[in-house]
Amino acid sequence: MSQPRTILPIALTALTALVAACGGGSSTSPTPTGGTGNPPAQTATVNATSSLAFTPGNVSVAVGGTVTFDFGTVGHNVYFDNSAAGAPADIPGVNANMTATRTFSTPGTYEYSCHIHPGMKGSVVVGSSSAPPVTGGGYGY
Repeated sequence: MSQPRTILPIALTALTALVAACGGGSSTSPTPTGGTGNPPAQTATVNATSSLAFTPGNVSVAVGGTVTFDFGTVGHNVYFDNSAAGAPADIPGVNANMTATRTFSTPGTYEYSCHIHPGMKGSVVVGSSSAPPVTGGGYGY
């Protein structure tokens, strides 16, 4: 009669190990290495404010995404770093109380500035969700 007492703990141990090995699955897909799991945005808006800053100073969009530059009451412009291949057209002139939208078709980081207010800078990161965020920028004088 001592056999049933030793078989029961062994059977329970084996059953526990089997459940642990098979259970605990997740119904969600894993996040790609280095990514957030969220696709990058298709659109973003950058405000050129009277405080002489681009807000936010840095945005991210997917390839083919658009960024709308919303110019407030103070005149600004946007000039992209001409060394960045695939940069969209600049937004020249003195722009106030209007918006201008640019499409970004090539992955990369596009730095821009206001030539009226040289301290105003920003960047657009175009690509996948694994692109690291850009820090800095968006500051005035």
